[in-house]
Amino acid sequence: MQTWLRQNQNRLYSVGTAVFTFLIYLPTLAPDLTWQANSGDGGELITAAITLGIPHPPGYPTYILLGKLVSLLPFEPVAYRFHLFSALCAALATGLATSTAQKLIAKPNKQTAQSLAVIPGLLFAFSPLVWDQAVVAEVYSLNLLAVAAFLWALLGKRPSHIVGFFLGLSVTTHLTSLFLLPLALAITPAKTWWRLAVGAVVGASPYLLLPILAQQASPVLWGDPTTVAGWWWLVSGQIYRANQLALPLTDFWPRLTGWAGTFARQLAVLGWPLLVFAGWQMHNGRSFSPKKWWGLMGTAVVYLIYAFFYNTQDAIVLTLPAWLIFSICLVPALNLLGKWAFFLPGAALLLHLLSHNGANIHNIRQQAEQILEPAPPGAILITSGDPDIFTLWYFHHVEGQRPDIILVDDKLFAFDWYRHHLRQQHTTLRALEEDNLTLFKTANKPQRAICQTHFSLESNGNAILDCLQDSDE
Repeated sequence: MQTWLRQNQNRLYSVGTAVFTFLIYLPTLAPDLTWQANSGDGGELITAAITLGIPHPPGYPTYILLGKLVSLLPFEPVAYRFHLFSALCAALATGLATSTAQKLIAKPNKQTAQSLAVIPGLLFAFSPLVWDQAVVAEVYSLNLLAVAAFLWALLGKRPSHIVGFFLGLSVTTHLTSLFLLPLALAITPAKTWWRLAVGAVVGASPYLLLPILAQQASPVLWGDPTTVAGWWWLVSGQIYRANQLALPLTDFWPRLTGWAGTFARQLAVLGWPLLVFAGWQMHNGRSFSPKKWWGLMGTAVVYLIYAFFYNTQDAIVLTLPAWLIFSICLVPALNLLGKWAFFLPGAALLLHLLSHNGANIHNIRQQAEQILEPAPPGAILITSGDPDIFTLWYFHHVEGQRPDIILVDDKLFAFDWYRHHLRQQHTTLRALEEDNLTLFKTANKPQRAICQTHFSLESNGNAILDCLQDSDE
């Protein structure tokens, strides 16, 4: 037994880090569907996974397939199963970060090096932005797991096709993983780039399932991936290109000041000066390859810059892979601290627990009930964009509330493919040939009540259900 423990000590550190992280996350999971931590897409993702549909671009096929398995877990409510999935993915990413650090850390003392390797993983796990996403239903924890697997393969000198596989897979969990490609090319020997490419194609193959998913009867079907043009529109995220590098100049300073405080709290604050020291270590040619270290740092900075200029309110979540990379880049500084390095994840854990609120801060279920319960029989409920439509999709299609109503979103109504899907799902609806919501209301009002809905963003706010009367225009 002792021989086995010695032989597998490195693995035990990695597994132990993942298990410890998961157990810490567990009591802080959101108890129900929530919008906290910019997770307004949760209702859509859950509904798409359970019904094998296609959520917003790029379609996230890997999340959908794994989410279908997650939906079989025996926990209630259904949303909790997906919060649990996020926690598991983030915890596994933590274990992989620890394993990666074991390969990189200088080893003047083997036992010390093995124990210090848990620091990057735990510091990453307890960074506030990472933890926030680890306890809600979103795609970012799965993306972090895929990115962590890519770094584990790349920095651990695994075969190029394995590196490529995790690179391609990470792109199916979020398109920003394309930022990892220059790093992969820089570190992978040029003579094996073809293996890297083959692995990447295989890893990205879940995107080929989108045309099959489009044939399902899911209420969540974005675009039309059954054609080449439609498939490319979806997987390339063309609908969001207008947000790239589009932050208005007037928002530059507010975002800079708003994000500065959040960024400072990542890596337990003290991790930032240690990154500077790690860079000095690289300058002196110590620890792992300077080429790798600077490549990692450059990649992290690209993530930060892209997120900063991305023009959406929740753009800060796009920085998440940077915190994973920064934590690994701390490795050269760990030997200086020795056992004092354990203060870093301990401080990060304590700071987050003192400030964490796992409550459903928007009372989503209560607001959904305020809309669904009083709605007239067979009514058409018109929402105004996500996350309103995503939330009602969840309660209507996943939990089966008010099966008699029809949900229509006024923002999605502008798309031909959306109206086509509505026509397939609800054959009695009229006036779906053109983007004319007024005509749609007028044509369907004789058969069904038409109600406008709106969720409140206030923590104790009430949802609004406004149904048109016969005299309304």
